[in-house]
Amino acid sequence: MKTPQKQQHDRVLQLITIWFVMGAALLLALTYSGPEVGEAYIADAGLVQMGTLAILIVATISAATLAIRCPQNRVNLGLLACGLAIYAGREHDLHRLEFLREHYTRLDFYLMPEIPLWQKLCFGAFVVFVIAIIATFVVRMTGQALRDLKRAEPWAIFGLAWFTTLTASQISDRSWLNSTFAGRSFEEIAEFVAAGFALLVVYHFPRVAAPVAATSELAPQAASAKAV
Repeated sequence: MKTPQKQQHDRVLQLITIWFVMGAALLLALTYSGPEVGEAYIADAGLVQMGTLAILIVATISAATLAIRCPQNRVNLGLLACGLAIYAGREHDLHRLEFLREHYTRLDFYLMPEIPLWQKLCFGAFVVFVIAIIATFVVRMTGQALRDLKRAEPWAIFGLAWFTTLTASQISDRSWLNSTFAGRSFEEIAEFVAAGFALLVVYHFPRVAAPVAATSELAPQAASAKAV
C-alpha cells in the first residue's frame, strides 16, 4: 500500500506529465496549422500569449491573497506575489515601452546621451527595485527549496519544472530556432506551460515559514539524543 507521501508524489508527477503532454499537443497543433494560421496565435496579442498572461495574473493575485490570509509566511508570499507581477509584466513586454528609445533593462539605455536624465533615474530605480525583490526572494527561499526538493515537496518539484521549462524557452528565443516558425511556436508554448507550473507553485507554496534557525539549532541535540 502506498504511503500518503508516495501518493502525493505520484499526483505531482501525473500533473507534470499531463501539463507537458498538453503543451506538446498544442505545439503539434500549431506547427501542423502552418505559419499562415499559427502566427496569429503566437503573436503578442495572440491567444497563446494572452493565455500565458492570464495564468500569471491569476498566480499573482493568488499569491497576494495568500500573503494576506497566511501571516505565518507573509513575507515570502508577498515577495512571491511581487516576483510574479514582475514576471507577468516581463512576459507582456512591458520593458519595451514605445515612447523609449531603448529597452530600459539594457545598459545602452543608460549610456545614450539623448535619453533624459529623469528617465534614467526613474527606470533605473525600478530596475534596482526589481533586482532587490528577486534577490531577496532567492536568498530567503533557496535553502528551503533545496531541502523541500530532496523531500519531494510538490511546490519545489513544480518550481523545478517551471525553471526547466522557462530556461528551455529562453534558450530557444536566443538561438537560431527563433528565426523559424516551429522555434517561435516552441518558445511561446513553453512559456505558457511554465506559467501553469508557476500557478501550481503558488497553490502548493508553504503557508508557514520554515523555522530554519530553530531546525539547525535542534539538529545537533537530536543527533546526540539518537546516539544515546
